[in-house]
Amino acid sequence: MTRIRNIVVVAALALLAVPATSVAGPSFGAKLTPDVQPSNANTPHSCDMPEETTGPCTRVLMDAYGRPDRPTAPKRGKIKRIKLIAGAPGTFQLQIVKAKAATQQAKLVRNGPVINYQGQDYTDPETDPEAYKVESFKVNVPVKKGQSLAIRSSETSMLRCSSGGPNQLIFSPPLSLGNPFQTATDTDGCWLLLEAVMK
Repeated sequence: MTRIRNIVVVAALALLAVPATSVAGPSFGAKLTPDVQPSNANTPHSCDMPEETTGPCTRVLMDAYGRPDRPTAPKRGKIKRIKLIAGAPGTFQLQIVKAKAATQQAKLVRNGPVINYQGQDYTDPETDPEAYKVESFKVNVPVKKGQSLAIRSSETSMLRCSSGGPNQLIFSPPLSLGNPFQTATDTDGCWLLLEAVMK
């Protein structure tokens, strides 16, 4: 009996010695890897093309590059990390919205943190021209199933511009908390290279 007990204890200790593997939470928005190019985005795009004004706008991610089946949050929880690929430096405020694709409307439900990003360093001769920097930022932002990622900024280079259609909804002036659903003032065929990783 003592021998069996000792075997059980040794087996339990062996299990404790195995390192725990971290399981990444679900992601939504664009699927970002170093081979995703921020095409036609070396110069940041303003909210209005042509540039008639310089004010901020809200850009809502409607079609997720590389992950068309998951443009919105797959469950209720918290976003623990934001990833992005940008052509040039910039800044934005993360926003969480509830969007209606059929009517091109959205409503702001939460403001997140302000994020400053660096973009690509095209001047470094050691940089692989076919590998693009994926920047990652820790956040702690609640989100509900079906809600969408958005950014508030005056300009951005977090774009892949090689398609068409309403890949983004643009709201100028930007969406504000407490307001009802608004109709987009414009759409953009560029994909927003923004990804959320949930807990």
